[in-house]
Amino acid sequence: MGILDTIIHTKQTESLSQFSPSAVVKDILGLLKERDRKILSNRYGLEGGEIKTLAAIGQEQNLTRERVRQIEKDLIRNLKKTSLQKANFVETKDFLLNIIAEHGRIIAEESLLMHLNISEQKERNALIFILHLIEELDHFIHENYKKSWVTVLFKQDVLHGFVGQSKQIISQKTVPVAAEEFLENFKKTEFYQENKNELSDKVILNYLELTIEIEKNVFGHWGLSLWKEVKPKDVGDKAYLVMKHHKKPEHYSVITEMINKAKFDSRAAYKETVHNELIKDARFILIGRGIYALSEWGYKPGVVSDVIIEILKLASQPLGKEKIIEEVLKRRMVKKNTILVGLSNKALFKKIGKNAYALA
Repeated sequence: MGILDTIIHTKQTESLSQFSPSAVVKDILGLLKERDRKILSNRYGLEGGEIKTLAAIGQEQNLTRERVRQIEKDLIRNLKKTSLQKANFVETKDFLLNIIAEHGRIIAEESLLMHLNISEQKERNALIFILHLIEELDHFIHENYKKSWVTVLFKQDVLHGFVGQSKQIISQKTVPVAAEEFLENFKKTEFYQENKNELSDKVILNYLELTIEIEKNVFGHWGLSLWKEVKPKDVGDKAYLVMKHHKKPEHYSVITEMINKAKFDSRAAYKETVHNELIKDARFILIGRGIYALSEWGYKPGVVSDVIIEILKLASQPLGKEKIIEEVLKRRMVKKNTILVGLSNKALFKKIGKNAYALA
């Protein structure tokens, strides 16, 4: 990072820590008459309450719905000019325009709120109201993108081209990819080479955030929104995703904890439900007492004796007891005694000499 970049970043961090949208809005509303102030406060939820409809405000003010709409429109148009009298609004406007510019001249409303670390409803409503007052900004509403704000120089064709190229990269991968892997692959494309002056890493990741057809899962990996590994639909999908991320077998109680910790949604997972789902889902293999692994890791269904049969078939010759135990423990998480009990089944296995076994 250069000296200029460091100075800009430091100033932005300072501005961010001091930023209070509701304080700016309070100053702006001071420019209005009481009735007009009340209408806008109710319409945008500026006092922390719910956002009221035109009809509800009209009923309170003894005005028609259409009259309230016209008053709101006129007030916003006038405030776009008169707010410039307020130094803190001008500073806030420049601050927000800089953030949006460095994200590619477009940012999703929710992404901006997250970037500014604004979660309190009153502050959220105040920030959105401020955005409506910035002359250089406009709403960007499109069925393929999240509700966003754009500056006048935003290049829509670059965004559309980016999405097409990104969907192609991710589709070819067939599984969600980490941001670093996506960036590496994207920068090899002809589209990137033609538009790289517009596409910093920050802009690329912001464009991904904007796109409805591409989404990030709870582990930060990008995939198509329709994929179960991005938006799991049930307990089985959630268990599969946490197991794949965890990369090793676990007891169903631990898997339940991992699902709840991941916070896919507001629904809590319960041990009994998880156990019942995993035992009937072919993606999971029971390899010990309540311990599950993914079948794609090479595990196969069956009890210990089935595993011993597979091992002896693959060996095509008798194997010593210790070798059989070693091989079984690669495939199952069980006690040695459980393996010895399995070997004692004379209908399936026969002892060769002192310490070797073959199929009966």
